[in-house]
Amino acid sequence: MTRLSDLGPPKGVTVHCPSEAKEDSDFYRCETCGQIVDLKDIRQVMWHQFEGEHEPLELDS
Repeated sequence: MTRLSDLGPPKGVTVHCPSEAKEDSDFYRCETCGQIVDLKDIRQVMWHQFEGEHEPLELDS
């Protein structure tokens, strides 16, 4: 299983959304593997954009 730290150091991104947006809008469920993806972490976003099958990331604790 691929660990999140294997993809490099964290790189924050700015999520542009209306101020009335809920905090949970920073997350979505990957349709391929079912893992919850944090849109503020570009490593997670890029991992889950792979076409075809991929495994969930092992999140660092």
